[in-house]
Amino acid sequence: MRIVIGGMNHESNTLNPIITGEEDFVVFRGAEMLERGMLPYYSSTGIIETLRAAGCEIVPTLLARAVPNGVVSAALYARLKAELLRRAREALAAGPVDGVCLALHGSMKVEGLGCAEGDLLTAVREVLPGVPLTVALDMHATITGEMLACADGLVGYKTAPHVDCRETGAHAARMLLTALRTGKKLRTAAASVPVLIAGEKSESEAEPMRSLIADCRAAEGKGGVLAASYLLGFPWADDEHDAVTALVTTLDDAQAAEAAAARLAEGFWARRKDFVFRSEHYDSRRSMEVAYEAVLRGGQRPVFVSDSGDNPTAGSTGDSTDLLERILETMAAAGSLPTPILYSGFYDAAATAACLAAGPGARIRIEVGGVWDKVNGKRIPLEVEVLKTLRGFGPYKSDLALVGHRCLRIVLTSKHIGFGDEELLPALGVEARDYCLVVVKLGYLEPCFRSIAARAIMATSKGCSNEVLESIPFRKVPRPLYPLDPDMEYRP
Repeated sequence: MRIVIGGMNHESNTLNPIITGEEDFVVFRGAEMLERGMLPYYSSTGIIETLRAAGCEIVPTLLARAVPNGVVSAALYARLKAELLRRAREALAAGPVDGVCLALHGSMKVEGLGCAEGDLLTAVREVLPGVPLTVALDMHATITGEMLACADGLVGYKTAPHVDCRETGAHAARMLLTALRTGKKLRTAAASVPVLIAGEKSESEAEPMRSLIADCRAAEGKGGVLAASYLLGFPWADDEHDAVTALVTTLDDAQAAEAAAARLAEGFWARRKDFVFRSEHYDSRRSMEVAYEAVLRGGQRPVFVSDSGDNPTAGSTGDSTDLLERILETMAAAGSLPTPILYSGFYDAAATAACLAAGPGARIRIEVGGVWDKVNGKRIPLEVEVLKTLRGFGPYKSDLALVGHRCLRIVLTSKHIGFGDEELLPALGVEARDYCLVVVKLGYLEPCFRSIAARAIMATSKGCSNEVLESIPFRKVPRPLYPLDPDMEYRP
């Protein structure tokens, strides 16, 4: 069996003014997908491993990935799409193609276009009509009619934080193989639930998601159901398709798919009021007060404070200064801590470049923050000592700097990258566990931080990933929509 594979993965925050461009993406082309692109947190890795094990001939097109950010450049998307389609046409010209399996996000937005996945799937279908096509999606995918019209089978992650990416890719590949081996069609049904949920209210190990995901797993394998998923949408993309979707794929049983999707939708709606912040949370000022008390009076360390309103891995800019301003207001309390405060960090190319130019040991004046987010951020002048610098970190080749300002240690990056990367701080010679108080631009803590945190506090700070959804001035989302319209009624 000859299977065409490929993918585009980007979570686009329409509240963020940055246009995500070529320098923000890592792209694996052709055979690179099968070699350099095999990382465990890629769903494409599970696709490739499963198809290889089945003895398939894999025809790779391209895989493009970027850290969540603002909408994607129209020109870049057009080039990536054209290349993927060209490689698909070349595959068809070289011989029969039996199926397609793609790794997509589901909430990628393109300037001037909107939802990318429906557009891409429509174009792939024009090149490869009539063959089974399955897709692995992020849990925060936003499902559209175009996606449902073009894909035969879809399945999303079942964990948040997302630790089952590889497994989800394997799931999508197995569905495709089932369709090819049996000669039966895949049937997918979707039931939209008018709910918008902040990511930090939907961790999969906490209720109600724990039980709801268990319902999905219980549905799989019954009545021909191959995949059952909750796709939560992406709350920081102001889009007319925003909603939760219960999605079910069966082996040639449309009625069973529709019935299962409706049951899952009913179950989700019934639990809508149970979605609350599970972690300790306060506004920015109170978060720091509680953190100081935890260290100074409670003896707890390390205490983590999440700067959740400016989380780059939720597509925020990474340069909101709301929480930094609160810290600078309380430097007297901060100075009494047993160690400096570690703050990871800020996306500020100019400040990072200045630090690299000066070099470790230099004392310089820089400005931090407010480059992109001018609503929740402002340029803050700081006298700093450059402590450590590093060029070309990670797949996005970001320069890094660690600087000291009084009792603060601040990480700076030249690229828009995530601060939950477990390799980021060690690359600068920093161990988070050595600090009594760690502030990080994240929502829920990634496992590398959660495993060492004596206490985790979420600051509902201001930024492009503002967790208090009711405070966001949405313009395009469909109404009524819970919780924006808390008294609304709904029937699947």
